[in-house]
Amino acid sequence: MAFLIDGFNLLYKFPEFEGMMYAHRLEDARIGLLNLLKQYGKISGKQLRVVFDGKKQPSLNITRERYASIDVYYSLDYSADFLIKQFIKKDINPKMTTVVTSDKDIIFYVNRFKAKVMKSEDFAALVDKTIKEWAEAKVPEKEDNPMLTDEEVSFWENMFKKRSPKKKGTL
Repeated sequence: MAFLIDGFNLLYKFPEFEGMMYAHRLEDARIGLLNLLKQYGKISGKQLRVVFDGKKQPSLNITRERYASIDVYYSLDYSADFLIKQFIKKDINPKMTTVVTSDKDIIFYVNRFKAKVMKSEDFAALVDKTIKEWAEAKVPEKEDNPMLTDEEVSFWENMFKKRSPKKKGTL
């Protein structure tokens, strides 16, 4: 199953990237989102395609690039909405694609092709949850104040007594 993601629509669902956008740090926000998606893709094994409105940089007419395992598209003079609709229209099996957007026009369009839809806010929550659960599973939990039973203390005392070297003149 593949995800076709409306890049800017998703970007605004993560508060840290939304803040970057309002601070006119478009490139930082875009890279931050791609890094997060790269981590999600690595954990989930899902194929990810992200479509951004406009150009990567004002002087570049790049339409496509690869960011780790993510296919990234730039709409240039078109809208990302237009490209997403074209991807679904030309998809051999759109039922195997989940479009990530909260744009009602795109949702209405891709539903005609039987593609699945996940709202951007739901996908953002899924990404956060997946990464959090993966990180928690990697780090074993530690007790704040582990308590040993009298039996366990006695066991370890005996273990250390057996291993300590005897000094001359002691029993």
